[in-house]
Amino acid sequence: MDIVIRNGVTDQGTPIEVGVEDGLIAALAEGGLPAAALELDAQGGIISPPFVESHFHLENAYLWADGLINQSGTLEEAIAIYARIKQELTAADIRERTGRVVRRALANGTFWLRSHVDIDHISGLKILKGVAAAREAHRQQMEIQLVAFPQLGLARNPEAADLMWQAMENGADLVGGMPHGERDMDDAARHIEIAFAVARHYDADVDMHIDETDDPAWKTLELLADQTLADGRQGRVTAGHCCAMSAWDDADAERIIGKVRDAGINVVTNAPINLMLEGRGHHHPKPRGIARVKELMAAGVNVACGQDDIQNMFYPFGKMDPLEVALITAHAAHMGAPEEIQAAFDMPRANAARLWPLPDYGLAVGAPADLVVLDAPTPVAALRCQPARRYVIRRGRLVAETRSETTWHEPW
Repeated sequence: MDIVIRNGVTDQGTPIEVGVEDGLIAALAEGGLPAAALELDAQGGIISPPFVESHFHLENAYLWADGLINQSGTLEEAIAIYARIKQELTAADIRERTGRVVRRALANGTFWLRSHVDIDHISGLKILKGVAAAREAHRQQMEIQLVAFPQLGLARNPEAADLMWQAMENGADLVGGMPHGERDMDDAARHIEIAFAVARHYDADVDMHIDETDDPAWKTLELLADQTLADGRQGRVTAGHCCAMSAWDDADAERIIGKVRDAGINVVTNAPINLMLEGRGHHHPKPRGIARVKELMAAGVNVACGQDDIQNMFYPFGKMDPLEVALITAHAAHMGAPEEIQAAFDMPRANAARLWPLPDYGLAVGAPADLVVLDAPTPVAALRCQPARRYVIRRGRLVAETRSETTWHEPW
Protein backbone atom coordinates (compact mmCIF):
# COMPACT_ATOMS: atom_id res chain seq x y z
CA MET A 1 0.00 0.00 0.00
CA ASP A 2 0.99 3.63 -0.46
CA ILE A 3 0.23 4.78 3.09
CA VAL A 4 -0.65 3.09 6.36
CA ILE A 5 -1.77 5.11 9.38
CA ARG A 6 -1.11 3.19 12.58
CA ASN A 7 -2.06 3.61 16.25
CA GLY A 8 -5.23 5.54 15.55
CA VAL A 9 -8.70 5.35 17.11
CA THR A 10 -12.25 5.93 15.93
CA ASP A 11 -14.59 8.48 17.53
CA GLN A 12 -15.67 5.74 19.91
CA GLY A 13 -12.11 4.90 20.92
CA THR A 14 -11.78 1.65 18.96
CA PRO A 15 -8.21 1.01 17.74
CA ILE A 16 -7.88 1.42 13.98
CA GLU A 17 -5.31 1.31 11.20
CA VAL A 18 -6.05 2.69 7.74
CA GLY A 19 -4.38 1.57 4.53
CA VAL A 20 -4.36 3.78 1.44
CA GLU A 21 -3.69 2.73 -2.15
CA ASP A 22 -4.26 4.52 -5.47
CA GLY A 23 -6.10 7.38 -3.78
CA LEU A 24 -8.64 5.12 -2.05
CA ILE A 25 -9.05 3.60 1.39
CA ALA A 26 -7.83 0.07 0.74
CA ALA A 27 -8.05 -1.42 4.23
CA LEU A 28 -9.43 -0.78 7.71
CA ALA A 29 -8.34 -2.95 10.63
CA GLU A 30 -7.69 -2.78 14.35
CA GLY A 31 -4.06 -3.64 13.60
CA GLY A 32 -1.66 -5.78 11.64
CA LEU A 33 -1.80 -4.12 8.22
CA PRO A 34 1.27 -4.82 6.06
CA ALA A 35 4.05 -2.29 5.64
CA ALA A 36 3.55 0.64 3.27
CA ALA A 37 5.74 3.06 1.36
CA LEU A 38 4.80 5.76 3.91
CA GLU A 39 4.12 4.83 7.54
CA LEU A 40 2.32 7.42 9.69
CA ASP A 41 1.85 7.19 13.46
CA ALA A 42 -1.42 8.66 14.80
CA GLN A 43 -0.09 8.27 18.37
CA GLY A 44 -3.54 7.47 19.74
CA GLY A 45 -5.35 10.26 17.90
CA ILE A 46 -8.68 10.10 16.07
CA ILE A 47 -8.53 9.19 12.38
CA SER A 48 -11.43 11.16 10.92
CA PRO A 49 -12.91 11.99 7.55
CA PRO A 50 -12.22 15.66 6.70
CA PHE A 51 -14.23 18.72 7.67
CA VAL A 52 -16.73 20.62 5.55
CA GLU A 53 -17.11 24.41 5.74
CA SER A 54 -20.85 24.83 5.13
CA HIS A 55 -21.25 28.61 5.11
CA PHE A 56 -18.59 31.18 4.25
CA HIS A 57 -17.93 34.42 2.32
CA LEU A 58 -14.65 34.24 0.42
CA GLU A 59 -14.68 37.61 -1.28
CA ASN A 60 -14.58 39.64 1.93
CA ALA A 61 -12.28 37.41 3.98
CA TYR A 62 -9.42 39.30 5.66
CA LEU A 63 -10.81 42.74 4.78
CA TRP A 64 -9.59 44.25 8.01
CA ALA A 65 -8.03 47.71 7.74
CA ASP A 66 -8.54 51.37 8.55
CA GLY A 67 -11.89 52.53 7.23
CA LEU A 68 -13.32 49.01 7.24
CA ILE A 69 -13.75 48.54 10.99
CA ASN A 70 -17.31 47.98 12.20
CA GLN A 71 -17.44 50.37 15.16
CA SER A 72 -21.00 49.55 16.22
CA GLY A 73 -20.53 45.84 15.71
CA THR A 74 -23.94 45.55 14.09
CA LEU A 75 -24.91 43.60 11.00
CA GLU A 76 -26.36 46.77 9.48
CA GLU A 77 -23.06 48.67 9.68
CA ALA A 78 -21.15 45.67 8.32
CA ILE A 79 -23.43 45.47 5.27
CA ALA A 80 -23.11 49.24 4.71
CA ILE A 81 -19.29 49.13 4.90
CA TYR A 82 -19.13 46.26 2.47
CA ALA A 83 -21.57 47.90 0.03
CA ARG A 84 -19.32 50.98 0.00
CA ILE A 85 -16.17 49.11 -1.01
CA LYS A 86 -17.29 46.08 -3.00
CA GLN A 87 -16.85 47.84 -6.35
CA GLU A 88 -13.16 48.31 -5.53
CA LEU A 89 -12.45 44.59 -5.14
CA THR A 90 -10.28 43.12 -7.90
CA ALA A 91 -9.99 39.56 -9.14
CA ALA A 92 -6.31 39.49 -8.15
CA ASP A 93 -7.09 40.63 -4.62
CA ILE A 94 -9.92 38.09 -4.24
CA ARG A 95 -7.62 35.35 -5.50
CA GLU A 96 -4.87 36.25 -3.02
CA ARG A 97 -7.21 36.34 -0.02
CA THR A 98 -8.96 33.16 -1.15
CA GLY A 99 -5.57 31.47 -1.24
CA ARG A 100 -4.96 32.46 2.38
CA VAL A 101 -8.34 31.01 3.37
CA VAL A 102 -7.75 27.77 1.45
CA ARG A 103 -4.30 27.17 2.93
CA ARG A 104 -5.47 27.81 6.48
CA ALA A 105 -8.62 25.70 6.05
CA LEU A 106 -6.74 22.84 4.39
CA ALA A 107 -4.17 22.74 7.17
CA ASN A 108 -7.10 22.38 9.58
CA GLY A 109 -8.49 19.45 7.59
CA THR A 110 -11.24 21.18 5.58
CA PHE A 111 -11.62 19.84 2.04
CA TRP A 112 -14.95 21.34 0.96
CA LEU A 113 -16.15 24.93 1.29
CA ARG A 114 -19.45 26.58 0.33
CA SER A 115 -19.17 30.33 -0.27
CA HIS A 116 -21.97 32.87 -0.67
CA VAL A 117 -21.12 35.55 -3.26
CA ASP A 118 -22.88 38.93 -3.44
CA ILE A 119 -25.04 39.50 -6.51
CA ASP A 120 -26.54 43.01 -6.67
CA HIS A 121 -26.88 46.24 -8.63
CA ILE A 122 -23.67 47.63 -7.12
CA SER A 123 -21.14 45.03 -8.23
CA GLY A 124 -23.15 43.14 -10.86
CA LEU A 125 -21.36 39.86 -11.58
CA LYS A 126 -17.87 41.28 -11.01
CA ILE A 127 -17.36 39.68 -7.58
CA LEU A 128 -18.80 36.34 -8.71
CA LYS A 129 -16.40 36.20 -11.64
CA GLY A 130 -13.50 37.03 -9.33
CA VAL A 131 -14.42 34.32 -6.84
CA ALA A 132 -15.05 31.81 -9.65
CA ALA A 133 -11.54 32.52 -10.98
CA ALA A 134 -10.12 32.06 -7.48
CA ARG A 135 -11.98 28.76 -7.17
CA GLU A 136 -10.42 27.57 -10.41
CA ALA A 137 -6.95 28.63 -9.25
CA HIS A 138 -7.30 26.54 -6.08
CA ARG A 139 -9.26 23.62 -7.52
CA GLN A 140 -6.51 21.10 -6.72
CA GLN A 141 -6.44 22.10 -3.07
CA MET A 142 -10.15 22.39 -2.25
CA GLU A 143 -13.59 21.85 -3.74
CA ILE A 144 -15.59 25.10 -3.54
CA GLN A 145 -19.30 25.61 -4.19
CA LEU A 146 -20.56 29.11 -4.97
CA VAL A 147 -23.98 30.42 -3.93
CA ALA A 148 -25.48 33.41 -5.75
CA PHE A 149 -26.36 35.67 -2.81
CA PRO A 150 -28.68 38.69 -3.36
CA GLN A 151 -27.93 40.35 -0.03
CA LEU A 152 -29.60 43.64 -1.01
CA GLY A 153 -32.90 42.06 -1.99
CA LEU A 154 -34.83 40.69 -4.97
CA ALA A 155 -38.40 41.90 -4.60
CA ARG A 156 -37.15 45.47 -4.06
CA ASN A 157 -34.21 45.11 -6.43
CA PRO A 158 -35.36 43.98 -9.90
CA GLU A 159 -31.85 44.37 -11.33
CA ALA A 160 -30.54 41.83 -8.84
CA ALA A 161 -33.37 39.46 -9.79
CA ASP A 162 -32.22 39.61 -13.42
CA LEU A 163 -28.60 39.13 -12.35
CA MET A 164 -29.46 35.96 -10.45
CA TRP A 165 -30.29 34.23 -13.75
CA GLN A 166 -26.99 35.42 -15.22
CA ALA A 167 -25.10 34.29 -12.12
CA MET A 168 -26.10 30.68 -12.76
CA GLU A 169 -24.47 30.96 -16.20
CA ASN A 170 -21.30 32.50 -14.77
CA GLY A 171 -20.08 30.11 -12.11
CA ALA A 172 -22.73 29.94 -9.38
CA ASP A 173 -23.70 26.41 -8.29
CA LEU A 174 -26.55 27.16 -5.89
CA VAL A 175 -29.28 29.78 -5.58
CA GLY A 176 -29.13 31.92 -2.46
CA GLY A 177 -31.27 34.56 -0.84
CA MET A 178 -31.88 36.79 2.16
CA PRO A 179 -35.65 37.23 2.39
CA HIS A 180 -35.64 38.96 5.78
CA GLY A 181 -33.74 41.82 4.11
CA GLU A 182 -36.90 42.80 2.24
CA ARG A 183 -39.45 45.39 3.48
CA ASP A 184 -41.99 42.95 4.88
CA MET A 185 -43.10 39.32 4.87
CA ASP A 186 -45.01 39.76 1.60
CA ASP A 187 -41.87 40.92 -0.17
CA ALA A 188 -39.93 38.15 1.58
CA ALA A 189 -42.33 35.59 0.10
CA ARG A 190 -41.79 37.12 -3.35
CA HIS A 191 -38.01 37.00 -2.79
CA ILE A 192 -38.23 33.26 -2.11
CA GLU A 193 -40.50 32.69 -5.12
CA ILE A 194 -38.00 34.41 -7.44
CA ALA A 195 -35.09 32.38 -6.07
CA PHE A 196 -36.97 29.10 -6.41
CA ALA A 197 -37.91 29.92 -10.00
CA VAL A 198 -34.19 30.25 -10.80
CA ALA A 199 -33.45 27.03 -8.92
CA ARG A 200 -36.14 25.11 -10.81
CA HIS A 201 -34.84 26.29 -14.17
CA TYR A 202 -31.25 25.24 -13.43
CA ASP A 203 -32.15 22.22 -11.26
CA ALA A 204 -29.99 23.79 -8.54
CA ASP A 205 -30.09 23.47 -4.78
CA VAL A 206 -31.05 26.45 -2.63
CA ASP A 207 -29.07 27.88 0.31
CA MET A 208 -30.44 31.06 1.91
CA HIS A 209 -29.54 33.40 4.74
CA ILE A 210 -32.69 33.20 6.86
CA ASP A 211 -33.93 35.46 9.68
CA GLU A 212 -30.49 36.80 10.57
CA THR A 213 -32.04 39.13 13.12
CA ASP A 214 -33.17 39.06 16.74
CA ASP A 215 -36.58 40.49 15.76
CA PRO A 216 -39.17 37.73 16.42
CA ALA A 217 -41.54 39.24 13.84
CA TRP A 218 -39.44 37.74 11.04
CA LYS A 219 -40.44 34.17 10.25
CA THR A 220 -39.14 33.70 6.72
CA LEU A 221 -37.99 30.21 7.71
CA GLU A 222 -41.65 29.20 7.64
CA LEU A 223 -42.05 30.74 4.17
CA LEU A 224 -38.98 28.82 3.01
CA ALA A 225 -40.36 25.54 4.37
CA ASP A 226 -43.73 26.13 2.71
CA GLN A 227 -42.08 26.87 -0.65
CA THR A 228 -39.80 23.84 -0.35
CA LEU A 229 -42.77 21.55 0.25
CA ALA A 230 -44.77 23.16 -2.56
CA ASP A 231 -41.86 22.64 -4.99
CA GLY A 232 -41.08 19.12 -3.80
CA ARG A 233 -37.45 20.10 -3.12
CA GLN A 234 -37.10 18.20 0.16
CA GLY A 235 -33.44 17.62 1.03
CA ARG A 236 -32.21 20.24 -1.45
CA VAL A 237 -32.63 23.39 0.63
CA THR A 238 -30.40 24.85 3.35
CA ALA A 239 -31.20 27.69 5.75
CA GLY A 240 -28.30 29.59 7.29
CA HIS A 241 -28.28 31.60 10.53
CA CYS A 242 -31.98 31.31 11.59
CA CYS A 243 -31.33 33.69 14.50
CA ALA A 244 -34.87 35.00 15.01
CA MET A 245 -36.06 31.63 16.27
CA SER A 246 -34.15 32.33 19.49
CA ALA A 247 -36.71 35.10 20.12
CA TRP A 248 -39.84 33.26 18.95
CA ASP A 249 -42.26 31.93 21.51
CA ASP A 250 -42.17 28.18 21.97
CA ALA A 251 -45.44 27.53 20.11
CA ASP A 252 -44.22 29.30 16.96
CA ALA A 253 -40.85 27.58 17.19
CA GLU A 254 -42.39 24.12 17.54
CA ARG A 255 -44.73 24.67 14.59
CA ILE A 256 -42.05 26.03 12.26
CA ILE A 257 -39.40 23.48 13.27
CA GLY A 258 -41.94 20.78 12.40
CA LYS A 259 -42.32 22.27 8.93
CA VAL A 260 -38.54 22.48 8.53
CA ARG A 261 -38.27 18.79 9.38
CA ASP A 262 -41.05 17.84 6.97
CA ALA A 263 -39.41 19.90 4.22
CA GLY A 264 -36.04 18.21 4.79
CA ILE A 265 -34.35 21.59 5.17
CA ASN A 266 -30.76 21.58 6.44
CA VAL A 267 -29.90 24.30 8.95
CA VAL A 268 -26.45 25.87 9.31
CA THR A 269 -25.89 27.77 12.53
CA ASN A 270 -23.17 30.43 12.54
CA ALA A 271 -22.78 30.80 16.28
CA PRO A 272 -19.50 32.80 16.46
CA ILE A 273 -20.72 35.55 14.15
CA ASN A 274 -24.29 35.67 15.40
CA LEU A 275 -23.25 35.80 19.05
CA MET A 276 -21.10 38.79 18.07
CA LEU A 277 -23.68 40.62 15.92
CA GLU A 278 -27.09 39.88 17.39
CA GLY A 279 -28.65 41.35 20.52
CA ARG A 280 -26.67 44.60 20.48
CA GLY A 281 -29.81 46.75 20.52
CA HIS A 282 -31.26 45.04 23.59
CA HIS A 283 -30.88 45.73 27.27
CA HIS A 284 -30.28 42.77 29.53
CA PRO A 285 -31.33 40.02 29.40
CA LYS A 286 -30.05 39.92 25.82
CA PRO A 287 -31.26 37.29 23.30
CA ARG A 288 -28.75 34.58 22.39
CA GLY A 289 -29.14 35.27 18.68
CA ILE A 290 -28.53 31.76 17.33
CA ALA A 291 -30.74 28.99 15.99
CA ARG A 292 -32.41 26.59 18.44
CA VAL A 293 -29.84 23.90 17.75
CA LYS A 294 -30.94 21.28 20.26
CA GLU A 295 -34.63 21.66 19.43
CA LEU A 296 -33.91 21.32 15.72
CA MET A 297 -31.80 18.21 16.26
CA ALA A 298 -34.40 16.67 18.59
CA ALA A 299 -36.99 17.13 15.84
CA GLY A 300 -34.78 15.29 13.34
CA VAL A 301 -33.45 18.31 11.41
CA ASN A 302 -29.92 18.05 10.03
CA VAL A 303 -27.85 20.84 11.65
CA ALA A 304 -24.33 21.86 10.63
CA CYS A 305 -22.17 24.79 11.73
CA GLY A 306 -20.26 27.34 9.67
CA GLN A 307 -17.48 29.90 10.09
CA ASP A 308 -19.30 32.51 7.95
CA ASP A 309 -16.59 35.19 8.12
CA ILE A 310 -12.95 35.64 9.07
CA GLN A 311 -11.42 38.95 10.21
CA ASN A 312 -13.58 41.45 8.36
CA MET A 313 -16.30 44.03 8.94
CA PHE A 314 -18.72 41.30 10.01
CA TYR A 315 -16.42 39.44 12.42
CA PRO A 316 -12.94 40.40 13.69
CA PHE A 317 -11.86 36.89 14.68
CA GLY A 318 -11.81 33.35 13.25
CA LYS A 319 -9.08 30.93 12.18
CA MET A 320 -10.85 28.65 9.68
CA ASP A 321 -10.96 25.83 12.23
CA PRO A 322 -14.24 23.86 12.29
CA LEU A 323 -13.38 22.62 15.78
CA GLU A 324 -13.38 26.19 17.07
CA VAL A 325 -16.76 26.83 15.45
CA ALA A 326 -18.16 23.58 16.86
CA LEU A 327 -16.84 24.44 20.34
CA ILE A 328 -18.47 27.90 20.29
CA THR A 329 -21.69 26.30 19.03
CA ALA A 330 -21.61 23.77 21.87
CA HIS A 331 -21.28 26.60 24.40
CA ALA A 332 -24.05 28.72 22.87
CA ALA A 333 -26.44 25.79 22.46
CA HIS A 334 -25.73 24.26 25.90
CA MET A 335 -24.33 21.03 24.47
CA GLY A 336 -22.31 19.45 27.25
CA ALA A 337 -23.55 15.87 27.70
CA PRO A 338 -21.46 13.18 25.96
CA GLU A 339 -24.00 12.57 23.18
CA GLU A 340 -24.34 16.32 22.66
CA ILE A 341 -20.57 16.74 22.42
CA GLN A 342 -20.52 14.00 19.77
CA ALA A 343 -23.31 15.84 17.93
CA ALA A 344 -21.31 19.08 17.98
CA PHE A 345 -18.24 17.19 16.72
CA ASP A 346 -20.31 15.80 13.84
CA MET A 347 -21.73 19.19 12.78
CA PRO A 348 -18.78 20.12 10.53
CA ARG A 349 -18.27 16.49 9.53
CA ALA A 350 -21.10 14.05 8.72
CA ASN A 351 -23.90 16.63 9.11
CA ALA A 352 -22.20 19.06 6.76
CA ALA A 353 -21.38 16.28 4.31
CA ARG A 354 -25.08 15.43 4.21
CA LEU A 355 -26.15 18.91 3.11
CA TRP A 356 -23.39 19.25 0.49
CA PRO A 357 -24.13 16.31 -0.33
CA LEU A 358 -21.10 13.99 -0.26
CA PRO A 359 -22.34 10.42 -0.79
CA ASP A 360 -18.91 8.77 -0.32
CA TYR A 361 -18.06 10.63 2.88
CA GLY A 362 -16.62 8.62 5.76
CA LEU A 363 -14.21 5.84 6.62
CA ALA A 364 -15.01 2.87 4.38
CA VAL A 365 -13.02 0.57 2.14
CA GLY A 366 -13.28 1.87 -1.41
CA ALA A 367 -14.04 5.45 -0.34
CA PRO A 368 -11.70 8.29 -1.37
CA ALA A 369 -8.65 8.47 0.87
CA ASP A 370 -9.54 11.87 2.35
CA LEU A 371 -8.39 11.68 5.97
CA VAL A 372 -7.47 13.84 8.93
CA VAL A 373 -5.53 12.65 11.98
CA LEU A 374 -6.24 14.70 15.10
CA ASP A 375 -3.91 15.01 18.07
CA ALA A 376 -6.86 14.08 20.30
CA PRO A 377 -8.12 10.67 21.44
CA THR A 378 -11.81 11.58 21.93
CA PRO A 379 -14.41 14.04 20.58
CA VAL A 380 -14.44 15.99 23.86
CA ALA A 381 -10.64 16.34 23.68
CA ALA A 382 -10.91 17.44 20.05
CA LEU A 383 -13.38 20.20 20.91
CA ARG A 384 -11.76 21.20 24.20
CA CYS A 385 -8.20 21.46 22.92
CA GLN A 386 -8.73 22.15 19.19
CA PRO A 387 -5.50 20.24 18.61
CA ALA A 388 -3.19 20.30 15.62
CA ARG A 389 -4.15 18.20 12.63
CA ARG A 390 -1.19 15.82 12.81
CA TYR A 391 -1.72 14.61 9.24
CA VAL A 392 -3.97 15.78 6.43
CA ILE A 393 -4.34 13.33 3.52
CA ARG A 394 -6.17 14.39 0.37
CA ARG A 395 -6.85 11.95 -2.48
CA GLY A 396 -4.32 9.54 -1.02
CA ARG A 397 -1.49 12.09 -0.70
CA LEU A 398 -0.08 13.61 2.47
CA VAL A 399 -0.61 17.37 1.95
CA ALA A 400 -0.10 18.88 5.41
CA GLU A 401 1.48 17.96 8.72
CA THR A 402 1.25 20.04 11.89
CA ARG A 403 2.83 19.41 15.27
CA SER A 404 2.57 21.43 18.45
CA GLU A 405 4.99 20.80 21.31
CA THR A 406 5.87 22.38 24.64
CA THR A 407 9.47 22.30 25.83
CA TRP A 408 9.86 22.58 29.61
CA HIS A 409 12.92 24.25 31.09
CA GLU A 410 14.28 23.97 34.61
CA PRO A 411 13.11 24.36 37.31
CA TRP A 412 9.63 23.62 35.97
